Amino acid sequence: MLFYFTGTGNSLLAAHRLASSDEKLINMADAVNSGKFSYIVPEKENVGFVFPVYFYSVPDIVERFCRRLKLKNQNYVYAVITCGGSIGGSGGLLREMLSKRNIELNNVFELLMPDNAMLFYNIPNGSEVSERLVNAEKNLSGIKNKISAHEIKDIKGRVAAKIGRTAYRLFRSTKKFCVDNSCVGCGLCAKNCPDKAIEMKGGKPHWIKDVCTKCTACINRCPSKAIQYGKATVKRNRYVNPILGGK
Repeated sequence: MLFYFTGTGNSLLAAHRLASSDEKLINMADAVNSGKFSYIVPEKENVGFVFPVYFYSVPDIVERFCRRLKLKNQNYVYAVITCGGSIGGSGGLLREMLSKRNIELNNVFELLMPDNAMLFYNIPNGSEVSERLVNAEKNLSGIKNKISAHEIKDIKGRVAAKIGRTAYRLFRSTKKFCVDNSCVGCGLCAKNCPDKAIEMKGGKPHWIKDVCTKCTACINRCPSKAIQYGKATVKRNRYVNPILGGK
């Protein structure tokens, strides 16, 4: 059983590569929105969590899911956290959250992927993205072998993650999101928003919630690059993992 969360596709790719042919993939955002938090783990099946790091911490929607999660029959539990640089203390924070639900996290793996944090700076594109995707595929093979062997590791770092989480919570406002005249009204931003924070009105997106997870799915996956975050993002690169195929 594998729980995942993705904004621009990196963690979705990782989840698909790690899952066995008959393993169930569960989108944590869908689970939160539907109120589904109780699961029975099939006999001898591992439990995985795959998601990106935010502010060296855990995405809000992942935290909301994990703080209400109920598992039965779990055995080996692991997490693969995707990042553009480092996962910081996010693994330690996840371990703490799960322990409060009587779930023992046995190992955390860091997976370097293409950077999508274009709200802060201009992210790489072209050959650097391609190289990172190739290396990620190789690293995923090694991670999968370690999971199969039930490798256990001491997980630390929650203090740094809690500091990052404080900054993250201050950053979650939706006020700076806006749309320009190149918007074609396709509605993908509203469809892809894990928080249901976007509503189409008059053929244009409107942010109807004061805060969101800040996954950047709306801005990175907009086919016409019409969504901006203030003025700084106008000339910045966008990133979408190929597994999403333009969706």
